[in-house]
Amino acid sequence: MSASKIVLLTGASSGIGAELAKILARQGMRLILTARRADRLEALAVECRSLGAEVIVIPADLGSTDEASRLVDESVKAFGGLDVLINNAGYGLSAKFSEADPADLVRQLDVNLVTPILLARHALRHLIESRGTIINVGSSISCVAIPAFGVYGTTKAGLAYWNDALRREIRGTGVNVCLVEPGPVETEFLDVIEAQSTRKLERHEARPPAFINARADDTARRIARLIDRPRRRISMLRRVVWPLRLVAGLFRLFPSLGDLALSSRQPVAVDSKGSG
Repeated sequence: MSASKIVLLTGASSGIGAELAKILARQGMRLILTARRADRLEALAVECRSLGAEVIVIPADLGSTDEASRLVDESVKAFGGLDVLINNAGYGLSAKFSEADPADLVRQLDVNLVTPILLARHALRHLIESRGTIINVGSSISCVAIPAFGVYGTTKAGLAYWNDALRREIRGTGVNVCLVEPGPVETEFLDVIEAQSTRKLERHEARPPAFINARADDTARRIARLIDRPRRRISMLRRVVWPLRLVAGLFRLFPSLGDLALSSRQPVAVDSKGSG
């Protein structure tokens, strides 16, 4: 077990991130926890310290890409290096693209794609020195283009592309680059989207049935294993993700079938915030 490794974990305040922090704390990792909600981070840090971990908390809004260099600099200053970067933070929107505030769209791109890339860039020198690991948490949603999740899916598809390109570029440095592709996970992610939505969600946006959802703690355990046993890509749950990939292949062969199955049934209302 890789005890005492220095881990920078984004999106640590809830869901997969919070579960992952506790698992890594039990393994004796030294943790840098970051998210927007400082109160939740502090409470999580107390719990992780009780499990035997050294923990620092750095509240940060990853919607500001300038935070990437600060997070890496403060992590290295606190512990003297960096062994693992886990890009776990994610931001979803409840609004359709045609109704979304352009500022929210930019924020989604920054949180889900731009800042993870910049974090890796700022951390790369330290990770090469430690022969460390980068773990990027993507999503199986990038397999199929789903209305209302277009920009979210784009960020996750972009993350997957960059993940593979980076892995090939730095091969031989000793740095492992891993992609995690969860399907639906029992977290507050969908709760937030449902609570914020001002319209009736369509069938392809609705909460999936419970039997296909992965548990946040199980997902976190599988991510934690990548530190000791790195893999290029893992999918969870496979019984959900692999059929989705088959459907994606079918829709590529027959695009009209995908349009028939997934096109919106509601009229398009373009919000005035998007006008020039």
